[in-house]
Amino acid sequence: MATRSSTTPCGVTTASAHFTHTEISRSFSRLIGSVSGYIEAERDIEHAASWDPAFLHWHRDAEVARTQVLSTIDHIRVAVPVRPEDLPLKRMALLLFALIESGSSSEFLRLAACLERSDGRFACPGSGPVARRVGAMLTAARMQVADLASLTALVDPLEIATADSADDPVPVAA
Repeated sequence: MATRSSTTPCGVTTASAHFTHTEISRSFSRLIGSVSGYIEAERDIEHAASWDPAFLHWHRDAEVARTQVLSTIDHIRVAVPVRPEDLPLKRMALLLFALIESGSSSEFLRLAACLERSDGRFACPGSGPVARRVGAMLTAARMQVADLASLTALVDPLEIATADSADDPVPVAA
């Protein structure tokens, strides 16, 4: 659903005075919840004797949560942006996918560093209701990236500590 707008007598289109969801923003809202569930499931595994058969269902729960996140991202990936504010949401979803699928701590940290770029790809400029709401969703996703970086399943502190190659420096986890 697109943002409602109105046309002034001069023919100028003005932005809506309220937020309405598009397919991407609606899916992104669900994605934030799914990522939270995935993070929590991974934390459960980290803080338990995960090799104990009594905790086997925790591994299944984490895998189901991960699958749900990736499925929601796939939905966003195929959705067509309806308004400019959909683009940073789509980019953030694709970054979350790459972070979760990363094969090493250094790859994860290099990808996460993309958020620090000042090119505005992961930001929503403006001050209207749509920009504020999308900005809040992007802020929540940024916080989740920091939470993902704290998971040893994605960023292994031992891998970071032993990385000493000048050819392939590993950024330090924040």
